[in-house]
Amino acid sequence: RPNLSALDDINLKILKLLQEDCKLGVQKISECVGKGISTVHARVKIMEQSGIIKQYSAILDPVLLNRPTLALIFVTIRYRVPGEPDLLSQKDFCQEIALHPYVQEVFVLSGQYDVFLKVRTKDVEEMNRFIVDFLRELPAVDRTLTMFVMDNFLETQELRRLMDDD
Repeated sequence: RPNLSALDDINLKILKLLQEDCKLGVQKISECVGKGISTVHARVKIMEQSGIIKQYSAILDPVLLNRPTLALIFVTIRYRVPGEPDLLSQKDFCQEIALHPYVQEVFVLSGQYDVFLKVRTKDVEEMNRFIVDFLRELPAVDRTLTMFVMDNFLETQELRRLMDDD
């Protein structure tokens, strides 16, 4: 685990800047935070190595890339029973479903449903095929509840309010 006490205001400012633009150069970051280039470079390297910065990523427009249909799918798992080797554990199911190219996010839940999926396809027909012909055919799936997203007001990976003055 990373040492969270090492996340001083300078590190938090660096993280905020990188979240806004991960292509921002070390020189520009150093100007913004008022520290030298080598200091900023070392801080970023430490945050990368400790796992605080997991990756750098481009955010793609799903509509322009022909994946405009978004569904949120709740899944109830049929848990493994002795003598039924075809059923996957919840963890195995999540690892398997995460490999599907339409699945963007997989969450394990508490409560009525076991797993939550964020799935993107090109249209409703393709989503229907994913749900009916693939997802519901998996032995581990007991039932699903699907909600189609009609509009999107916020979709981000950004951790907001990292600093008290945000």
